Amino acid sequence: MWLCALVATTFKDVSAEILKKCGGLPLAIITIASLLANRQTRSKDEWESIINSLGAKFATNPTLEEMRSILNLSYIHLPLHLRPCLLYLGMYPEDKKIKRQDLVLQWVAEGFVNNCHGLDFEDVGKSYFNELINRSLIQPTGTSNSGEVEYCRVHDIMLDLIVSKCAEENFISVAYNCEDMARMHAYEYKVRRLSLKSSANDATLGIIGASMSQVRSFAQFGESKYTPALSLFKYLRVLVYDFPYQRGTTVDLTVIGQLFQLRYLSVCAFACIIDLPTEIRGLVHLETLEISGHSAQIIPSDIVCLSRLSRLTLPYGTCLPQGIASIKSLRDLHCFEIEKSSLEDINGLGELTNLRYLGFRSQAMMTEVVDALVSSIGKLRDLKHLFIHNEPSKHYCDPMYSFSNPPLHIVELRLGGWRLKGIPSWIGKLHCLRILYLSIGNLSTDVVHVVGKLPSLAELVLTALHVTGDRAAAIICMGSFPVLEVLKLISDGDDDATTCMEFKAGAMPNLRELTLGIRDGWGGVMPLGMENLLALERIYLILDAYPVSSTTLKSTTTVDANCWIILGELLSLQRNKDKSIFNYSEERYKSWFRLCFIKRKA
Repeated sequence: MWLCALVATTFKDVSAEILKKCGGLPLAIITIASLLANRQTRSKDEWESIINSLGAKFATNPTLEEMRSILNLSYIHLPLHLRPCLLYLGMYPEDKKIKRQDLVLQWVAEGFVNNCHGLDFEDVGKSYFNELINRSLIQPTGTSNSGEVEYCRVHDIMLDLIVSKCAEENFISVAYNCEDMARMHAYEYKVRRLSLKSSANDATLGIIGASMSQVRSFAQFGESKYTPALSLFKYLRVLVYDFPYQRGTTVDLTVIGQLFQLRYLSVCAFACIIDLPTEIRGLVHLETLEISGHSAQIIPSDIVCLSRLSRLTLPYGTCLPQGIASIKSLRDLHCFEIEKSSLEDINGLGELTNLRYLGFRSQAMMTEVVDALVSSIGKLRDLKHLFIHNEPSKHYCDPMYSFSNPPLHIVELRLGGWRLKGIPSWIGKLHCLRILYLSIGNLSTDVVHVVGKLPSLAELVLTALHVTGDRAAAIICMGSFPVLEVLKLISDGDDDATTCMEFKAGAMPNLRELTLGIRDGWGGVMPLGMENLLALERIYLILDAYPVSSTTLKSTTTVDANCWIILGELLSLQRNKDKSIFNYSEERYKSWFRLCFIKRKA
């Protein structure tokens, strides 16, 4: 005990001095704390060396330069294998929400990820990402219910340091305008990685010559109407176009078949014209092909010859490539149109036994299509994520009842737009399921009983059309939903499904967030037994903004204002990240009102 006390006393003074040197700035404190926590040895001398590295004036007069010196310390002490991974974030614009999977696959394509004892490259890359999070060098912005960080951002000051390091080491060249490009051309920089973060006015950005021949990664963000000639990038490994809101631009990819080193290609251009080549069989190293948009009409038929392709996202309205069963390496397959695909290729899905993610769109499946699809999905024993988006319909859908042998390792099941009469019995077999999106015709106690038995379910989004019976028609009993953390219940019919539920004592013991999608004419009645949700921290009420005002909501709701802080905000339909769980048309519902209740601390 006395030894522990001595150690605590020894480090107490040093810790106080470090806090003083950080000037009370949260970013500085967090960065230094993470740096010290990740050191293999923790001696007083080492901590004092950190103090001596900090500027003497920072405690009383913190400046941007002094702040950068603290962040630079973290970079200096970073393991060598993580340095290029951190610097690669300089490819992204300021305040960009970065998807972990995209970043990791770009690292893999660049060769930054080591092969550790035969482990999967993506898993190793994920461990790199988590280490940067733990060192507070990047900030988590989106976390799954399993606790995994799925999105991150880079603090502005950290990004500034990263960009300056990239310039010093000629790691990444960043161009914000045509002057930047002209300077690279004039000084004949040998650009290794190029990021264009330009505006639509930079039409003269085409000053690209021999200095670009060694580029390994090229990314273009923003709304520029100019895209450079890709034929200049002979050694390109990573190609990213991110134009989510740009209209009228043509993304010319007709020459990518000549980029023989290409490993990663992602185009996000929903309102652009995307021109693809007729052949791409020469891209023997291509692992990721992601075309997110509406305008690409023809996918090269020889895509099935790409033996290393593991991630494929097709444009909306595209059928499965003929001979899809040949791409045995596929792990992710998204966004094809099931009705436009041949029965042979739908049956071929069952041969893609490495699939982990499968997502597609549907409108009205014929019996033979359903049979082929059910048979194929049943063979995908390692499938983890299944997304089936159906166009919203007033008719009930029976195909979902046909599964008799579903993949039992599914952790995420989203049946967007489907309208089921009840819960298919096979869903009760999915003991690994953590996320479930369903649309039910009749909400009843029987329905919640089946779903409530799922031992791993952490997030449930349930859209209900009708209610069986009167008040408390759906009773959630003790022991139901043992690990559920997020519940979203949406009314999509004349009945108010949100008020029919009753929570018994001991039900949903871990529920922390409850969202209720309210129909017109809601009278302020909440589900029964809300007081039994002991872990509940937030309640969201989302409804059409026009007929109900914030004042009306606050005055009619039965939630006790003494226990909850009540906040209101108007949500644009375009900004509402949960808009996919509603089946209302955008023409009728232009915006939503969200009322948030935050539990007061005792």
